[in-house]
Amino acid sequence: MIVVGLTGGIASGKSFVIEYLKRKKIPTHESDLVVNKMYKKPSKDFLSYLKKNGFSNSITDNKINKKIIRDTVFKNKNKKIILEKFINKKTKSERKIFINKNRFKKIVFLDVPLLFEKKLDKEFDFICSTITSTAKREKRALARGDINKKIIRLIIKSQTNDKTRKSRSDYIINTSGSKNKTYLQVDNIIYDILSKLWERSF
Repeated sequence: MIVVGLTGGIASGKSFVIEYLKRKKIPTHESDLVVNKMYKKPSKDFLSYLKKNGFSNSITDNKINKKIIRDTVFKNKNKKIILEKFINKKTKSERKIFINKNRFKKIVFLDVPLLFEKKLDKEFDFICSTITSTAKREKRALARGDINKKIIRLIIKSQTNDKTRKSRSDYIINTSGSKNKTYLQVDNIIYDILSKLWERSF
């Protein structure tokens, strides 16, 4: 089985690529979905962890206000590290379950937003990064309606830049063009990876 890591900065097109992979019936795992579930239906352990580590103001009636947490971690680096420690442990556990479940598939994709930031390169056979211009990323992120330009720019600044992504990735998916151009890039990458898998078998 080939395990492909898919990564990219905020609003760079990862979700768009993931949806296309799903349409092609390729098993995919999304770290963002794991995290969203953690916030929507928080476990007692997660709530307890947040309370013990200075995030009590984000909790009301066992419900978590993500906006408060987001604003907090971008003002306090130590709290960001503390929060990510719990989240990364959970997402890593879920990735292992997913890989084991799909161990007989030829190829799987794992969407890991902080793949480079957390130095997870060696966990994957190949790495794909989505990239596009900063202007497009800001426009896409703003269109979601739950974030302002100041926070978007802070997030972009905190993430790996595209120059580094290109040097550490096996494949680059540029999502600046049309949907069909992005689809074609993804198709070509899958074909290339599976060709290498076929070559390995001889």
